[in-house]
Amino acid sequence: MVALAACTGLKTTEKPGSTPGQPTVPVSPPPASLESYFQLLDRMAPGDVMRQSAELAQTQTSAQQNPTAANRLRYALALGAAGHSLSNPVEARRLITELLAGQHDLSAQEVSLANAFLREYDARVALYADLARQREESDRRLKSLDSEDDRRYNALNVETQRIKKALAEAERKLEAVAEMERALTPEGQ
Repeated sequence: MVALAACTGLKTTEKPGSTPGQPTVPVSPPPASLESYFQLLDRMAPGDVMRQSAELAQTQTSAQQNPTAANRLRYALALGAAGHSLSNPVEARRLITELLAGQHDLSAQEVSLANAFLREYDARVALYADLARQREESDRRLKSLDSEDDRRYNALNVETQRIKKALAEAERKLEAVAEMERALTPEGQ
């Protein structure tokens, strides 16, 4: 009797092709797999430049021809991936920010992945900015040191020229004194 009461509580909506009297269970979409994103990142790993370029071009083409949220996210991840010459975390960050700000059909896992890469790109962009600032500072110091070295070199060069002139003048005077001594000294002494 309990089993019969439980069965009466089930809705029996019939769909074409279903067995009559059988309850239908709403089909939820399978959870989005992040595996395809991880495979993409593996293909973008450092090593084979041709493979990286081909993968980036393919993801860009997919995102342009079929701009689904997943394709756009894949392209942003490929573009921002570290270890290839075309890596552009600034543009990748912009693409992900635009994607998440608009309407999208990304799963919660995909949004979490996108946010994780936003943080990674933020950190890389900050690191690149810090490296650029340090490089500029280093270049400025080197130029300052070069300028100081040039100034000292020029000062030493002027001093060397002055000393050479003074030495030449002293040698000329010494030669004149020696000549006067020879003239004043009788030849047999």
